[in-house]
Amino acid sequence: MELSWNRTWQLLFVVIIVAAGVRFYGLGNNSFVADEFLDINSSYGYAETGQWKAWDFNYGRPAVMNENDARDERALVYKWQVAQLFKILPPTEAIARSVSVLWGLVSVVAMFWAAYVYTRKKEIGLIAALIFALAVSAIVFDRRLRMYAMFFPVYLVLATVLYRFIESEYQGKREWLRTLWKRTELNWLYVPAVAAAGLLGLMTHQLTSVMAFSVAAYLIARTACEYRFSKNLKNKYAALLAIGIAGFTALYALMPDFVRAFAAGLTFLDDHYSYFGYVFSDYAHPLMAAALMAVGAVALARSGEEGRKAAGWLSLSFLVPLILAVWFFRRNAGPQYIFFAQSFGMILAAAGLWHVWETLSGRFAECGKRGSYALLALMILLVPNWGYFLEENNTYLETSTSSNPNYRKVFTYFKKNVAEGEVLITRNFRNYYWSGAEVPVYDFGGELSKERFSLAELEKIVAEHPHGWVIVSTNDYDYISKEAEEYWKKRMERVSNAQVRGDIEVYRW
Repeated sequence: MELSWNRTWQLLFVVIIVAAGVRFYGLGNNSFVADEFLDINSSYGYAETGQWKAWDFNYGRPAVMNENDARDERALVYKWQVAQLFKILPPTEAIARSVSVLWGLVSVVAMFWAAYVYTRKKEIGLIAALIFALAVSAIVFDRRLRMYAMFFPVYLVLATVLYRFIESEYQGKREWLRTLWKRTELNWLYVPAVAAAGLLGLMTHQLTSVMAFSVAAYLIARTACEYRFSKNLKNKYAALLAIGIAGFTALYALMPDFVRAFAAGLTFLDDHYSYFGYVFSDYAHPLMAAALMAVGAVALARSGEEGRKAAGWLSLSFLVPLILAVWFFRRNAGPQYIFFAQSFGMILAAAGLWHVWETLSGRFAECGKRGSYALLALMILLVPNWGYFLEENNTYLETSTSSNPNYRKVFTYFKKNVAEGEVLITRNFRNYYWSGAEVPVYDFGGELSKERFSLAELEKIVAEHPHGWVIVSTNDYDYISKEAEEYWKKRMERVSNAQVRGDIEVYRW
């Protein structure tokens, strides 16, 4: 019996509650890491000044010098929401990250809606929403102060309304829209939604441009299919492809620097194979995940013409960004650069799981309805990567063996023990954790620095200040010269304390 909409909403509400629980729980347990510092600085700076300028928590004022000025103005649409919270609530880790959690709950609804649009099955929509709710990557990014939690549903909605624009039939009462559909076979009702989602996507992250590659691949595939049966290139897919090529050519001619800025993020045949691990990290086993996705795509394709189109769109929306990430992205491999595309794989996996269950329940009908539903529940429970939650270090807890230092503990120790007149050498953008200390800081910069922190700079600081501290995360050594590193390791006292553990080093002179 088909699931009623009333029961569907009830089950979706339960999924949302589950998603909220695993995302809000212990939200402030772990300290900020990496680029979270950039977002807390710029968001709080905007809340205090109304300008997108980093806040210096050390002195309680806008940063005087900041190497990350350009990065303070990225994803403003996301950080503006964080800034609004800071106008009424304190800037704690949990408060700052709660915006991402709320977007994670939006993603649950978006997953259900998109899966239903592609498959016309409410049950598959609920399974897809639950897979996302318990997905490791989704939980991690929805508990992090970064725009990726927002970008995930925006990209999914953009892809889905664009698909509806291309493939759905207009069934409304407006005659001019029906006329447009008859002439173009495109549903122009979705144009405002496509424009809004596209603009919001570009304002959130430049990876929105990856959509163009996925759509191009789909149009090429559909053009080939149409030509195979009709031996004619006069169809909407070929027309849209030609318009896209002409539009890109015109854009390059009029705004070459703009196009080059996007093209600069691409290389040729790189080897970032770790992305395969990232896209399957949400599942109990990668082979099971790949099998479910394959079964889902095949089952959809066999369900009819609409199913074939949906299967093609979902498959290419998942595979094209993955291929680009592995072989063409000119950036360090990271799970954040493929997270936005994992939604399509989850929908295919949900469709595959539903198809397998239908097949099994049909062959074991003697088990009855309760036995059939118990089997479905068991199959769903076998999908998530439960092992992640048993790891010593995860999004809920970090120990001294974590790859991310506990900056909160380290700088709490520093604040308690720093003496008057001492200075600090470190990455200054982490000043959130020595808030109000008013300690002179020498920043050795980061990835935007043109040169590494040199021995000459270090010796000058030591000569001018008889006492001070050096606090470095092990990944900071990418921005420090070997000579400077050897100097403090040989000539300074390394601090040993229970609060100073993990991939971080503290020295005093």
